Amino acid sequence: MINRILLRIKVIQILFSYYKSNSKDVNDAKNELTLSLDKTYELYMLLLRLAVEVSDYAKTRKESIAKRCQMAGDANFDSGEKVPADFLAENKVAQQLAENETLNKFLEENKLSWNKHPEIINSLYAEALTSQAYETAEASERDYDCDRRFLRGFYKSVVTSNKMLTEELEGMSIYWNDDTETVISFIMKTIARYEETTPNDYELMPKFSDPTDETFALTLLTKVIYNQAEYDELIMTHIKNWDKERIAFMDKIILQTAIAELFAFPHIPIVVTMNEYVELSKYYSTPRSSTFINGVLDAIVKDLKEQNKLTKVAVITPKTR
Repeated sequence: MINRILLRIKVIQILFSYYKSNSKDVNDAKNELTLSLDKTYELYMLLLRLAVEVSDYAKTRKESIAKRCQMAGDANFDSGEKVPADFLAENKVAQQLAENETLNKFLEENKLSWNKHPEIINSLYAEALTSQAYETAEASERDYDCDRRFLRGFYKSVVTSNKMLTEELEGMSIYWNDDTETVISFIMKTIARYEETTPNDYELMPKFSDPTDETFALTLLTKVIYNQAEYDELIMTHIKNWDKERIAFMDKIILQTAIAELFAFPHIPIVVTMNEYVELSKYYSTPRSSTFINGVLDAIVKDLKEQNKLTKVAVITPKTR
């Protein structure tokens, strides 16, 4: 689940904290990175559980409304409350998630639940009833695909924008501040893979998209820490028309990490590394950072190539017949 884009972000965040704390213990930084990655996977599981909680709450509200109508002796009794449609109150994908063995085991082992946050479930339910996803589902024929599309729309439009949830997540873990949007994109992929025949022992997304990804992140982190002075010298040598004393702290970290990747991972194309870190700078540094970082990296790469100090291995893709 955790891909290399998110891994690069995590490494940069840990480096930022490492430098600011003046820590000299590399193992502390490595442990912090590992914990941060663990927390991201916890967020994936916890947010996935929201589908079950909101659907169950909708079912409770529907039954409560029906009971009031029964007590009034009038099937058309106006309770003043909107009756949730079955694609919400009886959502088939949510029902499958409720029985998913991987999800239930993980939540139980890590003591994760929404039991102490009924106000969040209530808020998400209320927003779901007025969402575009709900309106679209109402206009569609109710079937499994309708339930699945609604649930994906619920995460995309309701979960991502709910302020109460965002604030609560920030309070629950400092590691979740920048993870929610990425994690929700993987939840939507998880839901899209569900079918009516999906069994209860269906394996959800693993923590890492590739078995080597955790090693990639830890290697990247340690390379920057151990070679910081060398990378800084390389950066300063290639800065032109720029006040060296005014370089943004985050820009320096992004450049250090990009250089570490250029040297340590010969199978990753140069253009991929450059593009990834230029893109990251747009979100994690100053407005001018992307142009600056692109220029400095370009100059460094050209110089290293001329000196034959940058070795890249061509990745050969087998031809298909």
